[in-house]
Amino acid sequence: MTEKREYRFSKAERLCRKTTIERLYSEGDSVAAFPLRAVYLTLEPEESEPTASVLFSVPKKRFRHAVDRNLVKRRLREAYRLNKHGFIESLNKKGVRMAIAILYLDKQHHTYSHLQARMNKLLQAIIKKESEK
Repeated sequence: MTEKREYRFSKAERLCRKTTIERLYSEGDSVAAFPLRAVYLTLEPEESEPTASVLFSVPKKRFRHAVDRNLVKRRLREAYRLNKHGFIESLNKKGVRMAIAILYLDKQHHTYSHLQARMNKLLQAIIKKESEK
């Protein structure tokens, strides 16, 4: 019997709290898989909170038009949504919760398939770096 996975990216999984975001950027570690960079912070697990809360950022300095920034953010959210299951399972095994900011570094657009491969590599790098601690 196969396990049915939830492929949603719900509101609860989005990182919105200003205090958590400030703490993330001041205390967090980072890994990169060009054109992506992730800043992450390990938090104490809580019952009502999701295992991973994620924030996506595309700087206005790189893409002046909001249409371009929104296109890249849509592609990043979709790549995360489809690749998050293995990542969340490994966090659950360790019994930790994580806040993550995923930043886009390049000045040009990349295809969705390229971004999906890099997102997968980025999530694996976070797991690897966290397991080394």
